[in-house]
Amino acid sequence: MKVYIIMFKESTTDEEITDYMNKMEENGGKLKYDYNPLMKAAAFWVPDNFIAASSRDPIVESMEPDGEATTQY
Repeated sequence: MKVYIIMFKESTTDEEITDYMNKMEENGGKLKYDYNPLMKAAAFWVPDNFIAASSRDPIVESMEPDGEATTQY
């Protein structure tokens, strides 16, 4: 499993995000970090067989692999 940061569309309700999180866990995923209320996003360990379905969910704006971020070049 890899960690992905999932950004939800701005119009997504908190209830829809909670439903998405439950669906992710039902399919073997695990919440790493919930960025709400700072932004509509969460980081999940996503099973390889659920990556494509996760990215096609209508409330998902984008889905990117988590990685190290730096301010240095």
